[in-house]
Amino acid sequence: MDSQTDAIPDANSEPGQPSKSQPSTTPELQSGLNDSNSTPEADVIGNDNAQAQSNIKKGGSRLRSDVWQHYDRKIVGGVLRAFCKYCPEDLNGNSGSGTSHLRNHYTKKHKQNENMRQKLLTSNFNKNHPQLASCSFNQAVSKKELASMIIMHEYPLSIVDHVGFRRYSSSLQPLFKVPCRNTIKNEIFQIYEYEKVKAVSLMESNSSRIAITTDMWTASNQKKGYMAVTAHFIDDSWIL
Repeated sequence: MDSQTDAIPDANSEPGQPSKSQPSTTPELQSGLNDSNSTPEADVIGNDNAQAQSNIKKGGSRLRSDVWQHYDRKIVGGVLRAFCKYCPEDLNGNSGSGTSHLRNHYTKKHKQNENMRQKLLTSNFNKNHPQLASCSFNQAVSKKELASMIIMHEYPLSIVDHVGFRRYSSSLQPLFKVPCRNTIKNEIFQIYEYEKVKAVSLMESNSSRIAITTDMWTASNQKKGYMAVTAHFIDDSWIL
């Protein structure tokens, strides 16, 4: 059978007059309408992302807590998230929710590690331009400098056991572990062996004569005798 389409009468048409047919939608227009209504989720996500971006811009000036230096704020699914710079953890990044959860995570997970890799800022001042330079702490270098100080000023080895000295050292560098007197004694002997080899090598390479003087004394408290040997010579650069 042939299909027939009943014409819908026009409300404004006169009785007895044929009704005007309604214009049909063209395929191109229909396709455009379908495309515009096909993905409502994309519009929602786009609006959420735009709103989140707006929140970041508006709230950027309010990020006054120092804890934010340990996090990166990013938008995930239209929601602000705070990504930790030291681990894969991500937390609520909305500044309006407070920062206690961010600080708790950093303190429990990463604070101790940061202290172990602490870097110091030392000031290098010239006449008109003070500058700050970063340097890394080295336990071995500091221990050697302590031994050199004891040698230079003839301090007793027991200085490393003094409470005041330990407190002073801790105030300068909390990471420095003050060695015991046996450890610092071994460090002093190592410095002695190194300096002896260097002095012998210097005198062997010298072509001038060497004048040697000695000095002897006895320690009254230990009743032990000591002798110091001093060598004087002029090197090839005529320096005494």
